[in-house]
Amino acid sequence: MRPINSKMLTLAIAAGALTACSGGQESAQEQVLLPVSLNEIMVALVNHAADPIWRADWDQPDTDAEWREVEHLAYQIQIGGALLQFPGTGPMDAQWVADPAWNRYAQEMSEAGSRAVSSARAQDQTLIRRAGDELVATCEACHVAFKPDLPTMDMFGELSPLPSDTGQ
Repeated sequence: MRPINSKMLTLAIAAGALTACSGGQESAQEQVLLPVSLNEIMVALVNHAADPIWRADWDQPDTDAEWREVEHLAYQIQIGGALLQFPGTGPMDAQWVADPAWNRYAQEMSEAGSRAVSSARAQDQTLIRRAGDELVATCEACHVAFKPDLPTMDMFGELSPLPSDTGQ
């Protein structure tokens, strides 16, 4: 039996509780304020989890353990998309979650994360590439619309390099 990652379990329970307790998305958004900013969720949870999924396209996981790690990270993407539909403590958070386009991008992120989970479980390189491509398209479109400058705000250092940056 594998150990349960307590942070992932806590996030999953929180996301499930937020969904289960709401009669609809609007009432949940009015009642729930995340204890961190949406930027912190994007940088600490989403960006951290997305980089290895994108890298799996050109640096394929070889072992069951490596694929399992990609699966865990894909769950973080799925959960991150759900959390981004609730306001946090950031100065733009309430405005962002009030915008239907923001919520559409967040939902698309969750769906890409779900597909990445399935891809990792199947250990399917083609499917993980598709899920990663969907995630890139969603993230880039959302950043163009909502946050074109300094996506990480230098919270945790620089973003991981792209294959084109590393000569791969």
